Amino acid sequence: MFDKLTDVRHKGYIKYNMKTIIFTKLLALIAGITTMYGINSTFNTEQAIKNISTICSNNLKEIPDWQTIQDVIETLNISEMEDIRKYMVKALIRSKMFDKYRYKGYFQIIVDATGLSSHDYNLNEKCLTRTRDGKKKYYKYVLEAKIVVGNIVLSIDSEWIENSSIKNDNDKQDCEIKAFKRMAPRIKENYKNFKFIISGGALYVNKPMIEICENYGWKYIFNLKKDRLKELYSTFDGNILLGNETTLKDYALSTNLDYKGYKLNAFRYTQISENDSVTVFNYITNLKASNDNVKELVVLGRNRWKIENEGFNVQKNGTFCISHLCSRNENALKIHYYLIQIAHIIRQLLEYGSLVLREMMFKTKREVTKFISENITSHNLAKIPLNKNFQLRFSNS
Repeated sequence: MFDKLTDVRHKGYIKYNMKTIIFTKLLALIAGITTMYGINSTFNTEQAIKNISTICSNNLKEIPDWQTIQDVIETLNISEMEDIRKYMVKALIRSKMFDKYRYKGYFQIIVDATGLSSHDYNLNEKCLTRTRDGKKKYYKYVLEAKIVVGNIVLSIDSEWIENSSIKNDNDKQDCEIKAFKRMAPRIKENYKNFKFIISGGALYVNKPMIEICENYGWKYIFNLKKDRLKELYSTFDGNILLGNETTLKDYALSTNLDYKGYKLNAFRYTQISENDSVTVFNYITNLKASNDNVKELVVLGRNRWKIENEGFNVQKNGTFCISHLCSRNENALKIHYYLIQIAHIIRQLLEYGSLVLREMMFKTKREVTKFISENITSHNLAKIPLNKNFQLRFSNS
């Protein structure tokens, strides 16, 4: 698929094909190389050049220079990169190796936004803005949708939260809800035959979000907070005082609540830690809720934190340093982001599915990164069968 990416370069000046250029960048990300310059400084070994030549079916004398890779990335078609991610996720789902993580046939999608970078200037003229103490700051934000399968989170869609037509400070900026309204039709179109449970924070408990889910036949689980929906929260509290619909200790349930014409269920879990600190989790859902499944619903609700831990935290502070944008070019900035999502999918499959890595019993992701990098730069990978059909088998134990 990399080989089929649209190439707008002048044919007379092409030294490396698209597959070699983009795969070199992807391999660098998988190996924990987060800067463009780092590609050449790390892969500049005889063995790395041989390995990349073998993988890309290309007799290379040297790997592509980082500036060459950057120039190509600036011209890539974003929708083509999105199609590659879509193909990967569909292939994984259709392999049925994640079926055990469905809930009554539904895959869970967690949606959340994250900030990538902040600036004193308006990068690409589309940044969100915030003024504090009279000083304006500019921010790059993106809304992510990730499927949760065990400890793995697979990016299936991304929508940039950015201002395109702000003329003055009184104009409303772009936001997560607006971004989800743009994202939802794509998810519905790209994954027509799949059933989803949409999960998100209390911000998503509003009529437009619930309406989208209901219209698309999706289920949802959203956090419920008192300071956002006082009336609904008060009704829930009152109902469980009158008659809690579950007999389970530390759980509460009230069904068939009305919210702006929609019927939903609310449930609660009170967690008491070993030091006697108390944490209360409240959720709403349109899934059937009863004494028999309220524990399962709480697990689904608490999965929302996986987009922060296994998702954004790993990409920001772990393997990928996603806040390092690598380019000020708008197109390149986004292509870098999508390549990180693809690399993250592959890294998770390696970390949780590779028998070799499991036998090595690495304790940290940094150790895995070092192992991958050393294999690429120091070991002959020519004996590994490439371009062969194979089956995926997965064990997350």
